[in-house]
Amino acid sequence: MTCYSVNGQPIYVREEGKLEHPVALLIHGWSSSWYAMSPLVSLLSSKRFRCLAVDLPGYGQSPPGAERATIAGYADLLAGLIQTVSDGPVVLVGHSMGGMISLTLALRHPHLVERMVLLCPTISGRLSLFINLFISPVTILERFSLAGKIVSLLEPQMLGVTDRLMRPASIAARTGITEADYHRIRADARRPGQGRVRAECFWAMREGDLRGKLGQIEAPSLVIWGMEDNTVPLSDASILADEWPDADLRIVPKASHWPQFETPEVTQRYITAFLGKPLKLLKVQF
Repeated sequence: MTCYSVNGQPIYVREEGKLEHPVALLIHGWSSSWYAMSPLVSLLSSKRFRCLAVDLPGYGQSPPGAERATIAGYADLLAGLIQTVSDGPVVLVGHSMGGMISLTLALRHPHLVERMVLLCPTISGRLSLFINLFISPVTILERFSLAGKIVSLLEPQMLGVTDRLMRPASIAARTGITEADYHRIRADARRPGQGRVRAECFWAMREGDLRGKLGQIEAPSLVIWGMEDNTVPLSDASILADEWPDADLRIVPKASHWPQFETPEVTQRYITAFLGKPLKLLKVQF
């Protein structure tokens, strides 16, 4: 992992590809790490991109920021990272909350974004009823130090229950994800010491509601959504279709919230085709 410093904030990055190649910045979602984007790092670096898959502050190896986590704060911090590593606009690839951060970055710093690939992006900030019923109570508890310690102590007893609850919320019934990848993703979501940032980001997504703003985005964008997504509801895809008809929206069968792992061949084919088109042609289409 490479460590960059932006305005005094350390940001750890999994980096692959040659320095002279165009930059692709990969942004993970809530309760995750750079590993959420790992299937796309090797793909994009093989397509002549310099890939930087970040650990957002408070996740993975990156220490939390001094201020409360917000979507706009993450977007501005990553804008600083882009200006550190690139002389021109970059490709953004965002998953879930990382999609909301990417969209916010494109709204706040449009000159830094060439095009975007968004995987199940959070639009309204309101997650599915399933997530709100079973996860938000724990997230609220994690916000407070004593309650967070109690949650951590009870976690070994809760593992079997949470697996039975969470797997249907994030993984499709006919998924192609491997057990090794599923367990790594699950381990990231349970990483110790991240209770505060998880709680802050849960509410930050609601505060970052993008409804009514999508039509302002100029960057050509591909949006891939799992047909069985029970984490970010497909109603958010409907909002996107209504407000941003220029976006190339693809709904993928046999995938839930992790199409990059669940349907890798289809997902990679869409991304390869989109990134292979000349920017001038995309701007005509969009």
